[in-house]
Amino acid sequence: MSKEFQYLIPFIILLFLCFLCLEQIKLSFEINRLNTNQQNEINRLNTNQQNLYIEYEDFKDRNIKLLTQFHSNNSPATIEKKAIETLGMVKKKPKQLERKIEKNEK
Repeated sequence: MSKEFQYLIPFIILLFLCFLCLEQIKLSFEINRLNTNQQNEINRLNTNQQNLYIEYEDFKDRNIKLLTQFHSNNSPATIEKKAIETLGMVKKKPKQLERKIEKNEK
């Protein structure tokens, strides 16, 4: 029995060592998969960020154009021009007021 026990312990240790090696390989594959997924997610987020920045720049340009158009359309000269062209309004000349000066006033 002593000889059997002598061979059994190294065999159990060897089996345990093989199990640990397989677990290490499995963990290594899992870590690699997670890193790959993480890198893919980072790449996707970077692409989204670049796309959002491009859209932001486009909206800034459109906003500037719209502000310019708004100020241009609401300027007094444009309003007057549209009133004359579409509504047929005529600009009246101001009346001149005459002031009578009396000699009795001091």
